[in-house]
Amino acid sequence: MPNPDTHNVLVCALEGALLKTDLKSEQLIFRTKNTLERLLSSKLDLKRLQIERAETTNSGFEVPVNGEVYEFLETQKSLGRRLILDTKESAEGVNDILSVKNIFDEIIDTSTTEPTPASYDYIGSNVTQRSIWDSATNRYLVTSNVEKTDGLAGHFITKGGGIKSVVKAIRAYQWLKNILVFVPIITSQQLSSTEALRNTLIMFFCFSAVASFGYIVNDLLDLQSDRAHQTKRNRPFASGALSAKQGIAIGGVLLLVAMLGCFFLPPISSVVLFCYLVLTISYSLYLKTKLMIDVVSLGGLFTLRVIGGAAAIETELSFYLLSFSIFLFSSLGMVKRFAELHNLQSQNKLAARGRGYRVEDMAPVRIIGISLGYMSVFIMGQYINSPVITEYYSNPKVIWLLFPLLTYWLGRLWILANRGEVNEDPLIFAIKDRTSLLVALLSAAILLVAN
Repeated sequence: MPNPDTHNVLVCALEGALLKTDLKSEQLIFRTKNTLERLLSSKLDLKRLQIERAETTNSGFEVPVNGEVYEFLETQKSLGRRLILDTKESAEGVNDILSVKNIFDEIIDTSTTEPTPASYDYIGSNVTQRSIWDSATNRYLVTSNVEKTDGLAGHFITKGGGIKSVVKAIRAYQWLKNILVFVPIITSQQLSSTEALRNTLIMFFCFSAVASFGYIVNDLLDLQSDRAHQTKRNRPFASGALSAKQGIAIGGVLLLVAMLGCFFLPPISSVVLFCYLVLTISYSLYLKTKLMIDVVSLGGLFTLRVIGGAAAIETELSFYLLSFSIFLFSSLGMVKRFAELHNLQSQNKLAARGRGYRVEDMAPVRIIGISLGYMSVFIMGQYINSPVITEYYSNPKVIWLLFPLLTYWLGRLWILANRGEVNEDPLIFAIKDRTSLLVALLSAAILLVAN
């Protein structure tokens, strides 16, 4: 970076330069969430939310700052330069947002006020007003393209905003959960049907689009709590790799994809997807903060994937499959909560922000979760012993081998969770765990032999 004329004033744009996000969109989301929390929460819940915010940040609203730009500003300040922040925000609002009350000598809106004296350097981006940019003595560009340096005194590289950040934001790896839509086509022996297979594949991508939309909504609503979290602060929207405005645009595209997919599916499929979307948004806004209701909701979200698979091929689901799904996925939801509590305990914290559980609840969470899991094993045993199974399998007795496999897998999962070896998402853990993958392969082989 060339040495600037330290006698000049240094003006820096707030959005697009100092900040790594879209401020107005974030403020709108922040206010919307606060309003919804006040409408949905009781007085006791609201008091708890206010205490949690006070513990996280003094101002209650934080945004990601471009570290490279801020370090440059600090250096120039130490050299005695006069620093001016270019923004339409009020001085009080900017100080609250940045928590850097002493770094800027003045805060102005250059669209209405010229910086004084007339000689100044400017730090901006490609969204900077041309007049203020062209009149600067030296110009510093905040860009993601290192080649855009012609006619500049220097540049700052801002990372993120590419395809990798988008893929991370929509959590494409979570699409593996939507494989559950294939359960009905497998259990109803319709894999050989081209139409059924096509509809199931379309349903898979529809669920993936809606699920990713839900993740984006969740991340946008949780921006402040994510930035206070040890690992979640690295998520694309929390870190500023993607702006809130970009998140809204990506979410709109995902919803459009899901709607287009529904035109190729039976009408009931749209109803299931809509129910899934409503439950997903409700979970993000409110249900995830409620004790036990959050786990039941998670179980319902997974079960809706199975129901969606059945709706896509217009087949009925048995009582056994539905009850098995609800118990099994509610147990996995409890594993997730237990893992979160275990992490809190290791950090010497008593409770998680935005959750209804405390570290002291670990014992009942473990007991309830294990009980729910083995209820699913019991339901599976009832199904294997029922006359219904003979309609689909020529060798139904072979399926009894699934009984010890599921018993082993659930027991091992909970023991590992108790040791702190399961991350906060048990299904993602299972996908990465060799033993879990082996159990899945053996289960598939058993079903093939029984067919």
